[in-house]
Amino acid sequence: MSDENVRIVRRIYDTLEAPDESVWALWDRNVDFDVSRDVWGPLVGGGRYRGTEGVRRWMLDLYSAWERMELDCEELIDVGDRVVSVLRVHGWGRLSGIEVEYRPAGIWTLRDGRVVRVVWFASRDDALEAVGHAGSS
Repeated sequence: MSDENVRIVRRIYDTLEAPDESVWALWDRNVDFDVSRDVWGPLVGGGRYRGTEGVRRWMLDLYSAWERMELDCEELIDVGDRVVSVLRVHGWGRLSGIEVEYRPAGIWTLRDGRVVRVVWFASRDDALEAVGHAGSS
């Protein structure tokens, strides 16, 4: 099932540039979306979001903080029943104009082909440590 989980997470990222409403079927309606461990999470809306409406709200909070933002999924790591995604986020603050680049990582938990939980971390190493793969490359 882990290859399928990687494909599901990849599909979600592939639709960020051109939103596709059908991708919401890949999210459990009660998904737990936790950005409290990510450096930027508290700055763009805070801790935890519940359900697909919560994820949509977080996305609006995130994108509204930036004048322009580029988000690239650089790596998807199969860690058994979960997937770790490593991103490159490059943006220019809406109010400050300051250019920022960072690489957060998310741990995606899926059940029955749907995302049930995503927990964001400040770095790849932090996420890999959280899934018991510290020092993995």
